[in-house]
Amino acid sequence: MDALRFHSINPEENRYRFYVILWMQTLWGTWAVVRRWGRIGADQTHELIHECADLDQALWVAAEQIERRLRRGYKLV
Repeated sequence: MDALRFHSINPEENRYRFYVILWMQTLWGTWAVVRRWGRIGADQTHELIHECADLDQALWVAAEQIERRLRRGYKLV
């Protein structure tokens, strides 16, 4: 399992967000990209799982999300 964590912090706007992207092999041999996000320090988080047929597809999905987070001002932690 590989994972990347991003933060978007702006105290003036009261924004303290995190976003985690991880990709892993499932028990059935397929791959999944899991995205988790929420407010830093909060108990509630959100999660979305995208199942993929193989590692190449999982890495493509993860790369799209990484680019999107960076465009939206998130910083890699």
